[in-house]
Amino acid sequence: MRLSVGTARFPRVTTKVDLAMYVQALPLYARNLGVLFPPLVVAFIAIGLMYAGTWFFAASGGAGLGLVSLLINIMYGFAFGISVIFADDAWRHGRGNLPSAWSDSKRKAGNIFMAVIGFFFLTWIARYIGAISGSSYIALALGALAVWAFIYTIPAAAIGGTPGGAALSASLQATRRQPLATAILVIVSLIVWVGLTQYAVQWLPFNDIGNEIAIALLTALALGYIALVVAKQYSELAFRPYW
Repeated sequence: MRLSVGTARFPRVTTKVDLAMYVQALPLYARNLGVLFPPLVVAFIAIGLMYAGTWFFAASGGAGLGLVSLLINIMYGFAFGISVIFADDAWRHGRGNLPSAWSDSKRKAGNIFMAVIGFFFLTWIARYIGAISGSSYIALALGALAVWAFIYTIPAAAIGGTPGGAALSASLQATRRQPLATAILVIVSLIVWVGLTQYAVQWLPFNDIGNEIAIALLTALALGYIALVVAKQYSELAFRPYW
């Protein structure tokens, strides 16, 4: 389904909704499991860091674990950027190239890190403002609104060639041009993320380290699929030439 909407106030707003993309991403995912490799590596590193952090900060009651969590989130953001580059290559050629994605991400590392930090900061600010209101629903709504506005930030830096400081603006512009398609993208991504990382983990039959390894794999699976659909949507909807 594709819809085009124009108004006098925003004459360049064009909303395109390609629901088939979400189904097409599944067989592409099966042929390109390398898209989950970067977040999977970070997931295993995160397990080690949390164990080490728990031991190291035990004397302070775990006061430093927040910094460890922040580091892990930034690492996940960068890994997601690599996966987006891989996913973009997979959509264009049928198969992605992980060494090429890694090489490209190293060249753009500064921009990707800036985009990751900016994305996390603004979404955190939105949730914090919502928390001040005293309503968890307002906090959730503002957080979702921030994700909707800035979901293309990392792709803008990773595959759009946008400098890190301008990636937030590029995402906001793309979202304003494609509000409905972006909203659907956020909803699908949220369903996949919650379904695999929060709901599915409740049914894991493992204990201790086995459970953590399974959670790491589910997290990587979720981020891999999200990288595929975000990369495709950004390439098609953000007015970037698709080659």
